[in-house]
Amino acid sequence: MRAPYLPLLLAAGLFFPGCDSTPGPAPLNVQPPVLEDFSFTPRRVFFALLEPAQILGDSIQIPLTIQASVRAGKAPVENVHYVVQTQESAANPLAAGILPPIGGSDYAGTLELTLSALDVTTYIVMIFAVDQGGQVSGEGRGTIEFVRVFEPGSPPIINELIMPDSLQRPAAGSPARSLSFIARVSDPDGLQDVVRVEFWNSTAPGTRIIMCDDGNLRACGSSQESGDPAAQDGLFTRRVFISSSNALGANTLVFEAIDRAGLRSATASHTIVIYD
Repeated sequence: MRAPYLPLLLAAGLFFPGCDSTPGPAPLNVQPPVLEDFSFTPRRVFFALLEPAQILGDSIQIPLTIQASVRAGKAPVENVHYVVQTQESAANPLAAGILPPIGGSDYAGTLELTLSALDVTTYIVMIFAVDQGGQVSGEGRGTIEFVRVFEPGSPPIINELIMPDSLQRPAAGSPARSLSFIARVSDPDGLQDVVRVEFWNSTAPGTRIIMCDDGNLRACGSSQESGDPAAQDGLFTRRVFISSSNALGANTLVFEAIDRAGLRSATASHTIVIYD
């Protein structure tokens, strides 16, 4: 069994007994199962559109239907497992179980999923297959977005822009200089309701640059890193570089935040002067 999937197997309540012999290298002809198709519904849950019977105090209940198609490797497929969690609940998933076979290589099932009615967050749905030889397939992953308010809603707010007013352009042949553009953003419906923060040069509104609040853990838009120091603190960041080829003069940047319901913040602007 491949080590990266051990936390998922433990989270799903699975246990595989060990062997008496010392494990050696995996045989070259071992072929794990292959997850060929994976889908689930719903992808978005709007609190305002739920039936009264689905609202239970501070919790809600939704039917979650998961479907998958798995191609066996060298050994027959033993089980297809699903796990539902938040980023914070990986060690204690909200739901975990086994999808029943429905014929051929297809598996499907529906479960009643209980979620908090108070938290505006994103839930992660994961799936993987295990064959009779203990080999684990690749992982399928998707998200469910919970929108506590739908219409009317409250748009996000850009509270502050943090960046210099001017920057000296590097001399020809010198390395580019980096600086961070930071937008402090909040949302009356919770920070998790913010799905995108972006900015653009006022002279080129069609070219928009994504900002991220990810703790610099993943690619941010077209950049391999955002330069964001801490995830989910409301400080959306994008590191940019100024080289000797950048034009001199004033550049007015426009910033905007968008929430899950598509509501947009009032724009905020900041002018940076590039000088020699």
